[in-house]
Amino acid sequence: MRKHAMRLRGRLILSLFALLLIGNPTAFAQSNNNGNPLRQRQAADAPLTAKQSRLADRYDQLELLAGRLAELSRATQPRRARLLRELVAKSRERDIAGRFDGIINALKDDSLGKASTAQGELQVDLQKLLDLLLQEDRDKQIESERKRIRKYLAEIKRLIQLQRGIKARTEGGDETKQLTEAQKRLAESTEKLEQLINATEGSKSGKSDESKKSQNSSEQGQPKDKNGKSIEEKAEDKPSDKPQEGGGKPSGNNSPGQPQEGSQQSPSGKSNESPPSQGQGQSQPSQSGGEPSEPSPESPQGPAERAQQRLKKAQQRMQQALERLEEAKRDKAADRQEQALRELEQAKAELERILRQLREEELERMLVLLEARFRKMLDAQVEVYEQTKKLEASQASTTASVPEHEIEIASGRLDRQERLIVREAERALVLLREDGTTVAFPEAIEQARDDMKNVAKRLGEVKISLITQGLEEDIITALEETLAALQQAIKKARAQKSQPQQSQGNPDEKPLVDQLAELRMIRALQNRINRRTKRYGELLGDQPAVEPDLLEELNTLARRQERIFEATRDLDSGRNQ
Repeated sequence: MRKHAMRLRGRLILSLFALLLIGNPTAFAQSNNNGNPLRQRQAADAPLTAKQSRLADRYDQLELLAGRLAELSRATQPRRARLLRELVAKSRERDIAGRFDGIINALKDDSLGKASTAQGELQVDLQKLLDLLLQEDRDKQIESERKRIRKYLAEIKRLIQLQRGIKARTEGGDETKQLTEAQKRLAESTEKLEQLINATEGSKSGKSDESKKSQNSSEQGQPKDKNGKSIEEKAEDKPSDKPQEGGGKPSGNNSPGQPQEGSQQSPSGKSNESPPSQGQGQSQPSQSGGEPSEPSPESPQGPAERAQQRLKKAQQRMQQALERLEEAKRDKAADRQEQALRELEQAKAELERILRQLREEELERMLVLLEARFRKMLDAQVEVYEQTKKLEASQASTTASVPEHEIEIASGRLDRQERLIVREAERALVLLREDGTTVAFPEAIEQARDDMKNVAKRLGEVKISLITQGLEEDIITALEETLAALQQAIKKARAQKSQPQQSQGNPDEKPLVDQLAELRMIRALQNRINRRTKRYGELLGDQPAVEPDLLEELNTLARRQERIFEATRDLDSGRNQ
């Protein structure tokens, strides 16, 4: 069934691609008609209408295919089923099938202009449906992005370490030639990383290289003097220089009578500084050290673009430090190196923000998937429990004589149903163990899975007594508690999206659930052991346990108590972090 569902999904995607690639045949016909009414009428005749009708039929089949695939995937892949149901719902909401019929009617009426416009709008909506369908591959995209960002982060950390070392050597009085060579190599490495992020992440944000070059040139657009120094650098080198009086010769390359950049010419001829306009794309240096200001929170740039800009500024500061070292100005060089370090730290923070966002998205998707899986398991377990009670009542009934072989057949059917639930529990357990950030939840699922296996075994042996039913009740309770905890975690994760996050710990290893949820799950595990111990005590009374089944259950309880202790110890020591 899984292979069949994969084939159906492939046909679904190919069908949408085909509908988009066919494009707008009416517009093509109009472009070749050259305004000839006779040719327009011929183009809109039966062949074009027939082609449009075939497209409409193919879309009807595609919508039916999506609904069928959603039903096939509902049990094994709930996220895919939900996505396909959303696809069908959006298709009907936008009346895609009805709009195909409208285009066909327009072609029959020779309204080529109306048909062409409708086809263009329909093609846009088909593209949106295809984008929605391709969202299922988001898990692979997230993992690919995380690997890429981790590499960037590792390189930035290396650059920070090297820059700190060069700064310490600058302040310690190392040989200038060695310092300049090391600073030059570091500036080149920083530039390479900036260009790599620009090439890979910049294209994803839709920002063209031309616009980035324009923005970068605006950052470097400060006036230069004949030695290539900016006004900021020149002012730093000569802090005692007095401002020019009106009518005096302006500094830099500005011609006489022209105001400097970022200034306004007053009526008296004096150059008055004015603050840079918003959206200028550059940070105004302070008078003390020329440190760039923090990016505005209203900036439309994403974290990747901001990291790239920070790296570019860091490279510029390194280049300025290199120039100061060549001029034997160690204090000025150390100041620029400190500024470069701050820019690198800001770039690191932006990349960590990306990792944090990707992790949060991954966690929410995993929580939703687990919730759907546990809900399915709970419904199936409740059904097995109800059937077990009915079967046990039929077996114990003295009025309704049910043949023994029918009870065996019914119990064997329940055994197979229970084994299907075991399979779902094992899949959920694999997800939790692969995540590795939770201790109590895998333990809870493992215990429930073991109880399911025990129930399946007992049902296969037609043991439908109170012990079996008690195990089923414990499984239902465990699934209900886990499901409630997952729903609470999903609610909390979605609420935190709109809140600023603290950059504490590794942003790439945010736990699936918080420590409070873990403690609640451990308490639930302990309560289950207490209830089962009490139940077995009531069954035994004052008699010692001699039945093999009961002895085995008591040994299982002892092992589980030890595992709960170990899980609590691991949680206290932070082993899952």
